[in-house]
Amino acid sequence: MTKWIVGGYLRLSNDDNLLEESNSIVNQRDILNQFLKNQSDMKLYKFYVDDGYTGTDFNRPGFQELMADIKDAKINSVIVKDLSRIGRNYIEVGNFVEEIVPLYKLRFISINDNVDSVLNPQSLTSLEIPFKNLINEAYAKDISKKVRSALRIRKQKGDFIGVVAPYGYIKNPYDKHKIIVDKEASNIVKKIFNLALSGKSRQEIVAYLNDYHILTPSSYMKIRNNFKGGNVSKIWSVKMVDKILNNKTYIGYLVQGKNTRISHKIHNCVSVSEKDWIIIKNHHEAIIEEKIFNQVQNVLYGRNNMVNSQGKYNIFTGHLKCYDCGSNLYRSTKSNGKHAFYYCGTYKRKKGCSKHYITEDDLIELVLSVLNKYINILCDIESDINKVVFDSKLYYNLEVQKIRNAEISEEIKKYEMLMDELLKDFKNKEINKDEFDDYSQEYLYVLNSYRIALEENQKSAVSINLDWINQFKKIKNIDILSKSIVDEFIENIFIREDGSINIVFKYNNEYEDALKFLKLNNV
Repeated sequence: MTKWIVGGYLRLSNDDNLLEESNSIVNQRDILNQFLKNQSDMKLYKFYVDDGYTGTDFNRPGFQELMADIKDAKINSVIVKDLSRIGRNYIEVGNFVEEIVPLYKLRFISINDNVDSVLNPQSLTSLEIPFKNLINEAYAKDISKKVRSALRIRKQKGDFIGVVAPYGYIKNPYDKHKIIVDKEASNIVKKIFNLALSGKSRQEIVAYLNDYHILTPSSYMKIRNNFKGGNVSKIWSVKMVDKILNNKTYIGYLVQGKNTRISHKIHNCVSVSEKDWIIIKNHHEAIIEEKIFNQVQNVLYGRNNMVNSQGKYNIFTGHLKCYDCGSNLYRSTKSNGKHAFYYCGTYKRKKGCSKHYITEDDLIELVLSVLNKYINILCDIESDINKVVFDSKLYYNLEVQKIRNAEISEEIKKYEMLMDELLKDFKNKEINKDEFDDYSQEYLYVLNSYRIALEENQKSAVSINLDWINQFKKIKNIDILSKSIVDEFIENIFIREDGSINIVFKYNNEYEDALKFLKLNNV
C-alpha cells in the first residue's frame, strides 16, 4: 500500500556540468528511478529539476516548486542523489534537514549518503551530515574561484564570453568567442552617432527613434535573433541611447569584467573600478571611427549638456564661463518662465565669486554684434593679405612658417642659455646636485617640447592656408543666432562682472598668425 508520495529533486549547476559528468540530470534521474523500483510503499509524484542553477542559495525555480508542494501536502517525501544536490550552502542545507523535514513530517532520503529520516533517524542527527555540508560548501567556494579564474584568463586572451553579442553585432557562427558586425543593427548604431554629431540632444535622438518605430535592442534581439531571455523594452529611452553612445565596443574594443559577483554565496553584482576592466583593442571590426566616437563624447558628455523642457540644447550650452573664476554659468528663468538669464556657478553654490548676471536676450545681442564685427575684420584681413602676396597662398604659408620658426627658435635659444647658466652654477657650487637635477629636468622638458614643435611646424607648413576664413565668411551678416553657429565658431564666452563679454573664437591660432604676417609686412 502506498504510504509515501515522493518528490524527486534533481539539480545541476553549470560548474558541476563542466567538472562532473556523473552528476548529469539524466544520471541523477536514473539513480532515483532505480531506487524507487524496489520501494513498494513509495509512489513518484514528479521530478523537480533545476538544470544550470548553483547550489549556493535556494533561489531556484525547481526547489521553490518543491517547497510549495511540500507546504500544500502534495508530497510527503523528498529523495535526492546526495546532499550536494539539495545545495552547497552549509547553513541553508542544515536548515532544510533540521527544520523543514521534521516540521512537515517529511521522509528525506539521500541515496549516496545513506540518509533516511524514517528507517534510520540517527542518520539526520549524526555529525556526518553537517560535516558533509561543510565539505560541499567548501567545494562550491573552490569551484567558484576556479571558474572565475578561468573566465578571467579567457577574457584576457580576447574571448568574448557574453551570452549574447552587443547590439550591432552577432556571435561569429564559426567561433562563439568572437563577434562580427550585424549589418542591419549596425546601421541604427551609425544613425544614432550621426544624430549626435548633427547637434541632436539625447532626448531628440530618443524621439526620432520612437517616431520612426525603430526596434529597441531588446526587441530587435527577440524578433530578429529569436532571443528568449531578459526583459523586452518596446520604447527607446535616454538610458538606452547613452548605453550605445558610451560603448567602446563600437570602435573595436572588447571591454569585459565591468561587474563581478560579491561572492560564491551572494550573487548580486557590483561594479568594478574602470582601471580593473579587461580591455582588448582592435578585437573586432569597428562600426564607428574612434575620432567620431571621441567627438560625440565631447559634444554630448564633455560639456554642460543641459537641455530645455522640449529636450533641446540651449544656444550657449557648454560655452559660457565666468571671467573671474572660470566656472560654468547656470541658466535660469523668471517666475513666468519666459525671460532667461545666466549667473556664475560658483556664486550659485555659495562658494565665493559674484553673480556675473546677464540676460539671455542681452547675451544674444552682444554675441551677434561681436561675431558680425569679427567676420568683417576677417574679410579685411584676407583682403590685406591678398594685396601683399598677390593671391599666392604658398607665399603666405611660407611667411607664416618663417614667423613661427623664428618665435620657436627664440624660445629654444632662451632655454639653451638657461641650461648653460644652470650648468655653470652647479660647477661653481652655487646650487647642489638635487637643485641642478630638478631645474635641468624642467628646462629639458620645455626645450624638447619646443624642438618637437619646430620640427612639426616645418613639416606641416604647407597645410596652412586661409580656408578657415571662408568658414566665417559663409555666415556673413547673420541676423539670428543658433546653437549650430555658436558650436562651430565659438570656443568659449567669458562673462565679466559688469555683464560685458570676452569671446574666444575657434581658429584663434590662425587668426594670430595672420595678424603677425600683416605686421611683418607693415600692413
